Amino acid sequence: MRESAHKGRGKTDSTERVGKYNMKESSYKSYDELPLFLNAATVAKVLGVSAHPRRCGLKYKQWPKCDPIKNYFQLPNEIFPLGLSPGALAVYSYLLCCENRNTYQCWPSYRTIGRAVKMSANTVRKYVCELEERQLISTESTTVTTKAGLKRNGNLLYTIRPIQLALDQFYDQQLAQMSVAAERQRVAKALALHGNECSSA
Repeated sequence: MRESAHKGRGKTDSTERVGKYNMKESSYKSYDELPLFLNAATVAKVLGVSAHPRRCGLKYKQWPKCDPIKNYFQLPNEIFPLGLSPGALAVYSYLLCCENRNTYQCWPSYRTIGRAVKMSANTVRKYVCELEERQLISTESTTVTTKAGLKRNGNLLYTIRPIQLALDQFYDQQLAQMSVAAERQRVAKALALHGNECSSA
């Protein structure tokens, strides 16, 4: 330990050399003296280092540098109004992550999808059927040939369909439901009017 005086301040701080950095002794002596909320300046004061990362020898990046093509996938905004179940949304997201950007196809197994989204193979199969019903994907059976020359069933080949097909189906269903509801209201009014006429007669 050594004592170093700050010029013009009349204050002395004890410093200790740790590795290649000079660490100042904190002015706080107990936990009760610590402030309720901590920020970068307060933490730096407690540790006795500079608040600037480069001055205290720390190097970091606020956002990691990633290739947007290799490390990200796009999820269409229109997927959310469709009212998918959380499980179906998770499976759809994983298929988008795996798809070939040129062919819009992928072929992960139920087990692979299940490990990624924490589901059993049977549960994944259920949500795949839901995605097919919503016109979001189409599936095709595949076969593989073993070394012995035998043909076996392979993984399903998934094709990500255009989101507009699912939207068209969704809006058609909404219009159909509105038509049914309007027809029910019309029938209910007609029955009520007929009942009033019968009672008045």
